[in-house]
Amino acid sequence: MDSTALTAAALDRLRNIRLYAETYGCTYNFGDTEKVIEIARSQGCTITDTAEDADAVLINTCIVVARTEEHMYERMRLFAGKILVVTGCLPGISADRVLAVHPDAYIIDPDLIHTCYREVGTVCAGDHAVLQIAKGCNGHCTYCITRFARGKLTSFPLEDIVDQAREFVKAGVTEIQVTAQDVSSWGMDRTDGLRLPDLLRALTEIPGKFRIRIGMANPDTLLPILDDFLDAVADPKIFLFLHVPVQSGSDAVLKAMGRRYTAAQYEEICLRARERYPDIRISTDYIAGFSGETAEDGEASVAQILATRPGKVNITRFSVRPGTPAAKMKNLPEPVKKERSRALTNAANAVYDANNETWIGKTVDAMVTEVVRAGSVTARDRTYQNIVILSEIPVGTQVRVTITGHRRHYLVGIVALE
Repeated sequence: MDSTALTAAALDRLRNIRLYAETYGCTYNFGDTEKVIEIARSQGCTITDTAEDADAVLINTCIVVARTEEHMYERMRLFAGKILVVTGCLPGISADRVLAVHPDAYIIDPDLIHTCYREVGTVCAGDHAVLQIAKGCNGHCTYCITRFARGKLTSFPLEDIVDQAREFVKAGVTEIQVTAQDVSSWGMDRTDGLRLPDLLRALTEIPGKFRIRIGMANPDTLLPILDDFLDAVADPKIFLFLHVPVQSGSDAVLKAMGRRYTAAQYEEICLRARERYPDIRISTDYIAGFSGETAEDGEASVAQILATRPGKVNITRFSVRPGTPAAKMKNLPEPVKKERSRALTNAANAVYDANNETWIGKTVDAMVTEVVRAGSVTARDRTYQNIVILSEIPVGTQVRVTITGHRRHYLVGIVALE
C-alpha cells in the first residue's frame, strides 16, 4: 500500500474516539502534531491529557540520535493495548521495525499531513502556534539520518503560509514559531526569486498583537541573504533571536560533517548580527565527539563558545546513525565524547552566567507568553530572553520588567513601577 493510502487509513481511524498525543524532537514535529489534532477534532475526536483516558495514542517520533530512536520503540511497546498511530521521522527510515514492535500500528506519512490539514480549515487554540514554511533539506550532512526521512527541500507557497498565520492571529495566538528543517533555505527551490526576508515582511504586515520567533537557520543558507534578513527583523513583531547551528569550531570537523561553511563564516554571522542589533540573542548547536575529532578540534569549539557568547547552546554527543556516511568513519570512545560534551557545557554555563549578569538592574519591555504555574508567568523581551515573573498576568500582556536576578537558564524579574 502506498503512503497516501496508509495515511488516509490512519487518519480515518481517528474518528469519534479519544486521542492522546506525544511529540518528540523538533518544533516542526510539534507543528505536525497540531495539524493531526485539528484533523482528528474535525472528525469527532476528543483530545485527552493522559494515555489512560484515551482509546488511541499518537506518537510523533524523532530519530536524531540512537538513544531517542530506541525510546520511541519503548513508548510503542507501552501502548500495546491501544490503537497506535505513528508519524514523524521514524516510519520513513524504519517502518518495518515499527510494525514489528506494534503490528497493528497505523502509520501517517508526515509529508501528507500538510495536504490533509488544508481541508480542515481550523487552527489550534493556544498561546503558541507552529508555522511550517517548508519541508525537507538540501544539506549533505554526513551524520544526518533525518534528511532521508524528510527528503529534499520543498518551500510552501507564501500565500498559504500567510493565510495560516492570519488564522493563528485571529484565534488569539501571541507567539508564532516559524519553522522548517532549515528556515533560511525557504525559497531556494522557487523560481520567483522570493526568499525568507520577503516572507517575514509579508507576515509582519498581518494586523494583530503577536510576535514571530524564527527557527533554525543554517550558516550556509543564511549568509547569502544576511543583510536583507537583518533588515527584515527590524520589525518589532519579530523577536531578535537567531538560531544558527555551527556544530563545531573546527574547519576540519565541519568538512568531515559535510557542513558547507567555515567556523569563520559562522563567526561573521554573529559579528554582523550584533553590529546591527547589539542585544540580539544567538542560539547555536554543537556535536561533541564527532568521528575523527581531535583534542585540538574540541578545544576550538570550546574557544568559539567563549568568543561568540551565545545565549543558548544545544549540545549533543555524536551518535552513529545507520546508512549515513559518518557510520563508515571511526567512532570515538564514549568516555571521550562525554568529556568533550562536559567541556562544551562548562563553557556554555560560564557564558550564560556572564551574559545574565549584564541584565540585572535593567528594565525591558516584554510580552507575557505563558503561565508557568499558579502565581507566575513567563515573559519574553524583544531578544527572546526567558523572564520569569512571580505575578499573575494574562498571556499576551505587554509589561515593563525590571530584571532582579537569574537562574542561569532564565532571568527573574518584577513588574516595573511606573
